[in-house]
Amino acid sequence: MTASKQRVSYFYQPDVGHFYYGPSHPMKPHRIKMAHHLILGYGLYRQMECYRSHPASPNEMSAFHSEDYINFLAKVTPDNLRGYSNQMQKFNVGEYTDCPVFDGLYEFTQLYTGASLDGAVKLNRGDADVAINWSGGLHHAKKSEASGFCYINDIVLAILELLKVHARVLY
Repeated sequence: MTASKQRVSYFYQPDVGHFYYGPSHPMKPHRIKMAHHLILGYGLYRQMECYRSHPASPNEMSAFHSEDYINFLAKVTPDNLRGYSNQMQKFNVGEYTDCPVFDGLYEFTQLYTGASLDGAVKLNRGDADVAINWSGGLHHAKKSEASGFCYINDIVLAILELLKVHARVLY
């Protein structure tokens, strides 16, 4: 049996590295941009198909997450968070958690989630053997709660997409 070359799909959104959790927070999205520059610098992009992913829609994210939680994430900003103090506690978001409110929070979730969903669709169609999304893997988020730096659980959403075609998904 001869080994065939695996088809690798790489999903990247250039804006994903521009978000900032805050000065003392260990999550640093700019590292995603640094990884992308290494991929370019070492020519690894020549070994895979590269795609700009779509931003996930509220409807796509609500396949797992509650609508009120998604609506909250879409509305809360550093400028208006005082008006959301009850919801911030309910959804485990804010200054006294590991999931702060930062500029572009909702857009960040849309970008990393869209890339994971695009990868799952590519796998489901048989257009790729491997799908890479360095911005994803934020699997701690719960249905209606942020947790562990994670706001939207892109892994659960990608698994739900994969289950449309595959009987089982190993995670």
